[in-house]
Amino acid sequence: MTQVELNQILAHFAEDIGFQNWNMRQRPGVRFIYACEYGTVWKFTPKEWWRFVTKTNQNGGSYDLSISRALRARPRQIIKGSGGKLYSSDHTRRCVNLLDWKLEDWKDELVGD
Repeated sequence: MTQVELNQILAHFAEDIGFQNWNMRQRPGVRFIYACEYGTVWKFTPKEWWRFVTKTNQNGGSYDLSISRALRARPRQIIKGSGGKLYSSDHTRRCVNLLDWKLEDWKDELVGD
């Protein structure tokens, strides 16, 4: 086994540990996270969301959501509330309104509840 292969295995293992630690601090039962911005919605699994938040923190709060990965329509469980904010009516789905987020929110997201 080469050093590069060993480094890849260790990096993957460290990522899994980081995700598991983060996931234990999250609200139990959440299966999907919906990121909402200007009425457009993106769907993430908890691990995809953790990776996205980690990368956004590494980029100082800057992120890029591909419009091609956006959902074509808002899911039934994501409801528009007062002030145009989107929220979830289902406890297994979490809705995050990204326009409200600052760098501190991204950092807090990695720390968890």
